[in-house]
Order: sequence, then C-alpha cells, then structure tokens
Amino acid sequence: MKRKVVLYDFDKTVLDCESIVELYKYAYKNKKINIFKSLLNLSAAYLKAKLNSDFTIMKNQMVSVIKYFTEDELQDFVTKYLYPKFFFKEFEEEFSSYDDDSIKILCSASATNYLIYVGELFPFDYIIGTDLDNDYKLCRGNNKKDIKVKNINEILEREGIEIDYENSLAYSDSYKDDKYMLRMVKNRYLINSKVNKKGYVNLTWHRNK
Repeated sequence: MKRKVVLYDFDKTVLDCESIVELYKYAYKNKKINIFKSLLNLSAAYLKAKLNSDFTIMKNQMVSVIKYFTEDELQDFVTKYLYPKFFFKEFEEEFSSYDDDSIKILCSASATNYLIYVGELFPFDYIIGTDLDNDYKLCRGNNKKDIKVKNINEILEREGIEIDYENSLAYSDSYKDDKYMLRMVKNRYLINSKVNKKGYVNLTWHRNK
C-alpha cells in the first residue's frame, strides 16, 4: 500500500547538537567518566581507525560511554537534557502538522540505546538507529549513508508499505551523508546547511530557546 512517508535524520536536524558529544558532557557532569581518560581513549581509537581505514573502531569507542548509564538515565538524557535545550521549534511544528496516516520515521547513526527515547516525546512510527550488542559494540553496522536506505526499506517491505514518492518528505542537515535517504522521496529539505542543490529546499531552523 502506498503511504506518505516522512523521514528525519536526528543530529543537527531534529536538534541543534551532536548527541553523542552531549552524552559525553552529560556523563562528565554526572561523574560517570574521567574526561581526560575518555579523550585519550578517543584519540587512540581515532589513530587506530585511520591506520586501519576502519571507522568502526572509532565508532565503537565513541558509543562505549553508554555502558555507564542505566536505561532510566538514558531516558532522562533525552527527555530532560536534550529536549529542553536543543530541539528545533520548527521540527516540532512540522512534526505535529502531519496527519495520522503519515508514516514518520526517525533514522540516525546515533545509538539506538538512547535514540529510542525520542519516541517518549514524539510519536514516530519507527525509530532506526545504530544497534549495539551486549558489549556496546556495533552489531549491524553504522546506520549511515546507504545503510539507512537498506534499513528503511527492510521495515517498509516487512510492513507492506510502498513510499508515495510524490507526497513524501525527508529532512537532514547533511547532503553528503543523507543524499541516499533523501532521494527516497520527492520533497527533500536541508536544515541549516550551506549546501545548495537542485531539487532540495534549504530551511533555517532554530532552537526552542
């Protein structure tokens, strides 16, 4: 069945920050980590990733901070820390304007462990992030670029949904990383981007405060 689908990236699209960076700040503020040790580990992982041409090494180190949080604490990070400070007011207005027949999908490279709690604030039909195993390492790859398309299509095919290309929309801050996902629909929006491309509409969004 053809349905109107609305696709959203997360960082710098729904909210005005890089959420993993804020999670490190939140961890430091709540005495979960030693910031100097964390920066040293991140630097070492970055060099190793560059030498091996394998970004997964860096990503695994980045998301390892999640192991210091309980589920309740991750929920608070999203709903009580990120939401009041960083979410774009225009996103909220856009999101609330779509009727119940629209399929709303949040699709991000952010870790699913905390991304799912955006659903506590906004009723997305599907939330797709980067999945981690019990050791807090990537288990299905980094949900980025063409992997996003694959993961979105898997869900839509499973649910028997076909994208109504003409009427569907997609939002991202990054043309480079999300052009693959944006091309799934006709109506494509770049948020606070300096890139100008034919077939894309540039929007300027602002924090709630």
